[in-house]
Amino acid sequence: MSEEHNFFQFVGPVIFFALAVGFATIRYHAPFRVSAGFFELSYLFRSLAFTADYFRPAMPPDVGVFLPILLFLAGGITFCAGIFHLFSLRVPWWVLGSIAVAVIELFGWYRFVEDSLVMRIVIMNGISAGVLIWLAIAIRHRIARGVDRLLQVLLVANSVQFVARTAVMLWLEGGTLTAANYSESLTAVSLRFATIVSTLAVAGTLLAIYGVEITARLTRSSETDPLTGILNRRGFESRVAALPDGSAQEGPRHGLIIADIDGFKSVNDRFGHDAGDTVIARIARLLEEGAGSEGLVARWGGEEFVVLIPNGGESLARLYAESVRTAAEAMGHDCLKGEAVTISLGITELRPGDTLRMACGRADAALYEAKQAGRNRVRAALKPSPLRLVESVA
Repeated sequence: MSEEHNFFQFVGPVIFFALAVGFATIRYHAPFRVSAGFFELSYLFRSLAFTADYFRPAMPPDVGVFLPILLFLAGGITFCAGIFHLFSLRVPWWVLGSIAVAVIELFGWYRFVEDSLVMRIVIMNGISAGVLIWLAIAIRHRIARGVDRLLQVLLVANSVQFVARTAVMLWLEGGTLTAANYSESLTAVSLRFATIVSTLAVAGTLLAIYGVEITARLTRSSETDPLTGILNRRGFESRVAALPDGSAQEGPRHGLIIADIDGFKSVNDRFGHDAGDTVIARIARLLEEGAGSEGLVARWGGEEFVVLIPNGGESLARLYAESVRTAAEAMGHDCLKGEAVTISLGITELRPGDTLRMACGRADAALYEAKQAGRNRVRAALKPSPLRLVESVA
């Protein structure tokens, strides 16, 4: 058993230290992820715990018993804190502290009062199993993706192996275990092997979760206008492409609105570009609030915006356009010394056979009519635009 003993005791610290470096890298490049810092500490503590376990024979007996356990406890507590932070849950520090105190007291009892190696093994594995089940239950309402579910399953599976493996190992050699032969026993080797395998599985899943979140964050960044926080053209086109085809079904079609701030050049000329940016951001918020949770609002370019009202048709699009036009007219801006700006809007709806470009062409033509009529107007494209006729022939 000595070769397996030496292998797992050597490779354990290396694996845990490598994982600690990996999570430290995530923490450095994504400082908003506090949980990565806790996982970094957790795997660092476990690396130190495996190292202390390796040097156990060279330590005083009591130090050899308690130092690895204290380091494993620190690793477990920081791991739990990382899981709670990862799923945006409040860390129950008093519960974690109580568990740590209970483990230390029980270990002390079964070391100094009733010296029992078997009971110390049961305590360590039993409490580990219980904590993992607790974590799996705690995150159940925050599971939104398949990778989250995989983590929950691994937590439960790891809990089961702690109980089942410990029961089998103690049944096989519980009566022969002593402090002198424990390090090279099948029970100790199986614990180290199971810990390494389960750690790699859980850590791999955690890294996958971070990968999904970082990818989603980059996607949001590439599809969001930095000034206003609403969608940019790319993000809008992506969201519209993912919508059910409202033009192909009975009932209301998707309503489309293009809005433009009237006389925006004079705003920049009179009050400066910073004031102009402030006005753009406030109008964007107005359009977004009016569109509701299902509407899509994007900055189309400069001071121009595009809005899609799913399944609203031309009538709901007109109602929306008139409401935001009236609100913009009544909204004063401090950066403009209390003056308001107006907006003009062109509306249409996505028709059978439409592309987004075709619908935007009609809405843009209606917007031009609103501008020509004196601005601060809403106009609807009720007839097919020349652009659509040309594209239909093509």
